[in-house]
Amino acid sequence: MINVLIVSHCNLTKELIATAEVIAGKQENLFYIDKDIKNENLQSLRIKIDEILAKISKPEGTLILTDILGGTPCNASLLLAGKYNLEVLTGVNLPILLSAIFASKFATTAKELADKVLSDGQKSMVNAKQLMFEKLKA
Repeated sequence: MINVLIVSHCNLTKELIATAEVIAGKQENLFYIDKDIKNENLQSLRIKIDEILAKISKPEGTLILTDILGGTPCNASLLLAGKYNLEVLTGVNLPILLSAIFASKFATTAKELADKVLSDGQKSMVNAKQLMFEKLKA
């Protein structure tokens, strides 16, 4: 089972996990770090990520889900990519997190998991109105 670490600003991680666990149940391989936007910078967040990765890393790797490409959580995670076997995806949301939860049980590497989650995430973004009207026409 691949471990998944969510790193984001404020309390987004806690709310995503709480919602996902209502759907998928309690997860043993799900970890999180919230960036305190007032008191944390790139280096202090990198240290927090490093500390948790030192505890949860496995040879098959860890998937890190972050909120914004170029944001401090993403940048701090990327700084550790040379030290740990990591995959870092941005744009975390509920469909992506659920994909990571379910696929992490079967993926054999963090890269395999990242590819699956990225594919699922891209498919989850749709124009619901357009889709509904196309289905009604059929």
